[in-house]
Amino acid sequence: MEPRVLRIATRKSELAMTQTRLVADRMVACAKSLGENLDYELVSMTTEGDRRLDKSLSSFGGKGVFIKELEVALMEGRADIAVHSLKDMPAQVLPQFKLAAVLEREDCRDAFVSKGGANGIKFMELPAGARVGTGSIRRVVQLKALRPDLEYVPIRGNIQTRLAKLSELDGVVLAAAGLKRMGLESQITECFSVEQMLPASGQGILAIETLSEPCHCEGDSPRQSLSKLLASVNHAETFGIALAEMSFLKALNAGCQFPVASHAEIVNDVGAAAGCSAVLKMRGIYWQESSQKLLRANLQMEIPAAADNSWFIAQGESLAIQIKAQF
Repeated sequence: MEPRVLRIATRKSELAMTQTRLVADRMVACAKSLGENLDYELVSMTTEGDRRLDKSLSSFGGKGVFIKELEVALMEGRADIAVHSLKDMPAQVLPQFKLAAVLEREDCRDAFVSKGGANGIKFMELPAGARVGTGSIRRVVQLKALRPDLEYVPIRGNIQTRLAKLSELDGVVLAAAGLKRMGLESQITECFSVEQMLPASGQGILAIETLSEPCHCEGDSPRQSLSKLLASVNHAETFGIALAEMSFLKALNAGCQFPVASHAEIVNDVGAAAGCSAVLKMRGIYWQESSQKLLRANLQMEIPAAADNSWFIAQGESLAIQIKAQF
């Protein structure tokens, strides 16, 4: 029997294509376990965010600039699913789309890269006045809290472009997940702990987006087949974390135009009450421009056995309320 073909929308960058293939290969493997013969083709495209590298993201639209073209492909029936880095998605997708599944989270931390890679000079050892490149205002705010004596230079572009900036800078800050997925882990000088620098909400998570009422793949299989496959691919724990982190952003009406971030993790709780076996720990930050203060909040909640998506969403909202109380 000829395999069904799943059409997957993706950005054209090397990192995006690599990450999309990770998702595609996982889906093929899960389909096989379900007794299906599945193949895929990549529908690659250049987004507005990829084209306009001369401007900061906050100056022309924020997170949505990396996903709009892919969503159009879904709407026009040119793709069955789209794959994104979750941190590139807005806190709330448009009603005609949905976050259908996520893969297990990769390293969520931010990485510092200096000349010499693993043997390079570490961030806290840089001399005063050293120049560090990053295109993220979230990172800049937190880096300044650690080292206010350094100069932070805005840079954008793909991983290779930003690493090439080391010829003129003393260091650059990138997501560890992207470097690892590209086989560039040896370039990392060190990773910041989440206590030092809170990563972007959704960082390290690969997300699968579909239409709210998804079309089926090519062929005559019912659309339930795709939904069943996505449920099989989905990493439930990471999905809950993703909902919590994105709901925090939504509650603060924040995107990449704002220095805001959240990080959630699920840890085992040996002393949990009956019906609970794990704890959700969550941190959030928000830079308040008017007071020039970095607001912080923390949350720790036992996860009830019956916890559903709405429970995780509520935790993100609760953390946002703590931040708002400091306004």
